[in-house]
Amino acid sequence: MPIHIVKQAADEQCCKRIRPMRDSAESEPPKNPVAEAVGLPDAPVLTTRAARDTGMAFLELNCERRNAGLSSVCEDAFVVALQMRTCPDFDLYSDGRLIQPKNFDVGAVAIFDLRTELTADLRDPFHAIDFYLPHKALVAMGEDGDIPRHIEELRHTPGATVRDPIIRDLLLSMRPAFAARPEETPELFVDHVALALSIHVAHKYGDVAALPQRWGGGLAPWQERRAKELLEAHIVGGISLNVLARSCELSTRHFTRAFRQSTGIAPYQWLQFRRMQKAKQLLESSSASLSAIALECGFADQSHFTRTFSRAIGITPRKWRRTRRE
Repeated sequence: MPIHIVKQAADEQCCKRIRPMRDSAESEPPKNPVAEAVGLPDAPVLTTRAARDTGMAFLELNCERRNAGLSSVCEDAFVVALQMRTCPDFDLYSDGRLIQPKNFDVGAVAIFDLRTELTADLRDPFHAIDFYLPHKALVAMGEDGDIPRHIEELRHTPGATVRDPIIRDLLLSMRPAFAARPEETPELFVDHVALALSIHVAHKYGDVAALPQRWGGGLAPWQERRAKELLEAHIVGGISLNVLARSCELSTRHFTRAFRQSTGIAPYQWLQFRRMQKAKQLLESSSASLSAIALECGFADQSHFTRTFSRAIGITPRKWRRTRRE
């Protein structure tokens, strides 16, 4: 997604800043300066608490109109954008020098440094899934040992794109989450994808020779027990990877890798599995309504429970309960 970026003087205070992730009790949806800059302030945004709650976010920008015009944003951040639609007609300038954009085709990935002086005039409709990566998130990951050192730059050519199947697939995996209601989006899943994507980007484009090899094994017994206890206690949601990792005295990346090695699945998958187990137990042993079971097992409502259960088990909860009681 081409973006118009105007670099502000250091003493100016007009640069927009990303809002922190909202609490579940807040009704106002999260905003993102990139979405606001391109004239799509209501675009879906999923902000993650991974990397010390530094504001990493996913957003889907879909503009059907032509000649969207100029926009501006000034942020200490990068954007990694997956093109969902070919967008050949726009002008891009870097420090006042015209750059001819190349290969902004479906499936291509572009990196934008929001700290540089870039200008783009958007004439074509555009559609992109973006990953908003603040520089302070890279700093936090370096301090936590998720990457071996701090990264100041991401290698890229302004106006050019690359083919990166890992970035493509990770960003595409967020599309169902964008379409779902906020209460149906697992926070652990968003954290997991953000962490995986940021580490890949840092490793491939941030001049990092190799990721650290510490914590090569799985969780220690006390760590696995503690993590599962916390997940069980938050079966209705509301726990982040950061909290789980700190409880095990590990960085988020090390915890995620060790948990998968110990259990065979990611933390959010383990939590979903336990929700299914609890739901089955309640369906079989209690006379509680489907709506009550849905809420007790951490689903947004009965319809969310039915859809998730049907995908996982192959039949609806009502039919499953009936078969167990025949």
